Amino acid sequence: MNVERWLKTRRPAWEKLEELLNLTDKRGVAGLDRQQLQELGRLYRTTSGDLSRARALKLSSDVQTYLNNLVVRAHNQVYQTDRNRWLDLGRFLWEGFPALIRENILYVVLSTSLFCIPFGFSYYSVIKDPTFAQLEVGQGQPLVSEEMWHYIEKKQLWTDQVANFSPPMFSFIATNNIKVAIMAFAFGALLGIGTIYVLIMNGLSIGTTLGLCKVHGMEPMLLQFVAPHGVLELTSIFISGAAGLLMGKSLLFPGRYKRSDAFRLSARKALGMFAGTVPLLLIAGCIESFVSPRTDLSPDTKYVVSLCTFICLSLYLFIPRGSTGNTTVEKDNPGQPSP
Repeated sequence: MNVERWLKTRRPAWEKLEELLNLTDKRGVAGLDRQQLQELGRLYRTTSGDLSRARALKLSSDVQTYLNNLVVRAHNQVYQTDRNRWLDLGRFLWEGFPALIRENILYVVLSTSLFCIPFGFSYYSVIKDPTFAQLEVGQGQPLVSEEMWHYIEKKQLWTDQVANFSPPMFSFIATNNIKVAIMAFAFGALLGIGTIYVLIMNGLSIGTTLGLCKVHGMEPMLLQFVAPHGVLELTSIFISGAAGLLMGKSLLFPGRYKRSDAFRLSARKALGMFAGTVPLLLIAGCIESFVSPRTDLSPDTKYVVSLCTFICLSLYLFIPRGSTGNTTVEKDNPGQPSP
């Protein structure tokens, strides 16, 4: 069998299938007419056969990966049933998102370390020398702003204003937290360097602020404010950072895949990891607006809230249930057999 001739003969059919799949990605299956639907089914079957032949002939991994991706994508379109979007979302949040976290736990640990090490360094540095807080990380941008330093010296929390404007502050806080998470996630496309920068700078900033509060006897007040929402907020940022690192790794070390294929596959997983943090950040923003700043709640009550969020989050993320998340991941992997 002349392999080159076979590839040249079959490639137009593969390109046609890819064109139809790109069309369904934009419009959905409902956007195809009757003829296109029939063509999609026919090309799916013939391409499945081509994939089997490519494996039998032990063609290059590029050809096999390309065909496997086409077959998986086509299978998902040809055999999909009427889906309930809300049900799919619920299933993803309940099964898929925790499964992604467990699968990529090493990236979460690395992301957490990139935050915690600078946090600890800056915390003890500013305790030893308070002028460390004046270190500029950018032109005219010290680790602790003059305004915040002024609050700390007067033994006032800059967060006190949240208690008086809870509804509008909830929107602001939630948006700001999501912004940080987006940066940690999206900057992974810069070979992961942007993600590393975001994590390190946030660790330095928060560690310096907490250390300066300790110097002025304000640490207990700040910890009481942060405790109720901090677990959800920081964990979400660590997960978003892990998603960014996952993308960066695929660009630097694509393994046996093309760099573009490796990035596309990792970006899909990373997007799922980031998307799962959005509800967590919204809950954290709600707690930060309506619970954390309340002065009528005792410190013990706030720490109990923190402990409860930690326990609930741990149970949610690390108790396996169902198989939706793992099945999705397997279908996205070009190394897996086609359906």
